[in-house]
Amino acid sequence: MQTVLVADNVSKCFRIHKNLPRTLRDAIIQRLNGRHEPIRDLWALRDISFSVKQGTVLGLIGHNGAGKSTLLRLLCGLGKPTQGHFYRQGNIGSLLELGSGFHPDMTGRENLMTGGILCGLTKRQVKAVGDDIIHFAELEEFIDQPVRTYSSGMYLRLAFSTAIHFDPDYLIIDEVLAVGDSRFQQKCLDRLKAFRAAGKSLIIASHDLEQVRGLCNEVIVLEEGRVVMQGEPESAISCYHDLMRQRSDRRARQLYDNELPNLNVSKGTRLGTQEASFTNVYIYNAQNKITDTVFSGDSITVELEYSVAKQIPDMSLILGIYTETNTKCFETTVPSIVSAFGKFDTKGILRCSLPVLPLLPGHYYLNAGIYPADWSFVYDYHWQMYTLHILNKTDLDKNISGIVSIEPVWAESPPVKLE
Repeated sequence: MQTVLVADNVSKCFRIHKNLPRTLRDAIIQRLNGRHEPIRDLWALRDISFSVKQGTVLGLIGHNGAGKSTLLRLLCGLGKPTQGHFYRQGNIGSLLELGSGFHPDMTGRENLMTGGILCGLTKRQVKAVGDDIIHFAELEEFIDQPVRTYSSGMYLRLAFSTAIHFDPDYLIIDEVLAVGDSRFQQKCLDRLKAFRAAGKSLIIASHDLEQVRGLCNEVIVLEEGRVVMQGEPESAISCYHDLMRQRSDRRARQLYDNELPNLNVSKGTRLGTQEASFTNVYIYNAQNKITDTVFSGDSITVELEYSVAKQIPDMSLILGIYTETNTKCFETTVPSIVSAFGKFDTKGILRCSLPVLPLLPGHYYLNAGIYPADWSFVYDYHWQMYTLHILNKTDLDKNISGIVSIEPVWAESPPVKLE
């Protein structure tokens, strides 16, 4: 396949000025007083090299601050590398920030026309796809309103629809598919798969590892502005989790005099810095009794008791159910405890109720974790420490397999008569 993009030893440095004078008067006073504030070089990217072939979907993963957004902005031509070069073939479409490039006082129709012309299309070419853009974005009633009146979901629909319908040779997307309702997210994902099937290339940065696993055929892992690895999704995601563990261990050693905290567990695995931790995790059945065994289709409530050892501004939380072979059955996240529940105390309890648990009979694990709000390391993660046994409630068809408990009803229909 033809190579459409090459990054050759790309590095990017930002110069950080501490206490930069805001006025000419401040600058003169600083110079007269002999105070020269230090300038620090911050290397956001270091020696980045990779290539993208036609039809490839390349994922970028890494913690916040790893350099993903900086790399994507440089790929789009928004800035120049300090060192190295990019070699591109074809035209680029991008979704870097929600509503970026939109003028708030212009209507949606005017913005998509302006965006098309800036992408090198003629007015006639933009008009030819204008109705398709509006229909896909589901904005027929609002397209002639100023975009400052749009909700975040409406911004996303117009931005994505505009970018995909201008038919770029490759499309660069930075996280924005995490915005909007699940139905439109799936609509976007389906369109991206069709885009890939047409032989176009995609470069996607995302924290949603399931999206990365489902969309990408190659993934780059970034850490501190460098490429740690490039390979198939499963290996890259495993590398990402290993880096998360290493960052957590390094932080824990700094906190506990170069030693890791003693995490006593009877089964499973536990890791994290313990700045915030789970003190108890309980599973309640529909009768509000603590148990590890429920019937398929019953409700459960998970109670998470937590303790905060030092003052932290916010936390993120994750709760999931996995099979014995590590297949994810269900997972939910709370990106911000403060936003969801308000200010939290040093000790507290969070409860998550699942009204129906439609899993086939078998053995499962309940996994839970607490992270800082930027997900850069782990405060406390409990992996395969809590077993959940699902029992048969009725006599299910013995020929059913999988994870979800769905009872099929078969019937024979009469043959169709052809006229």
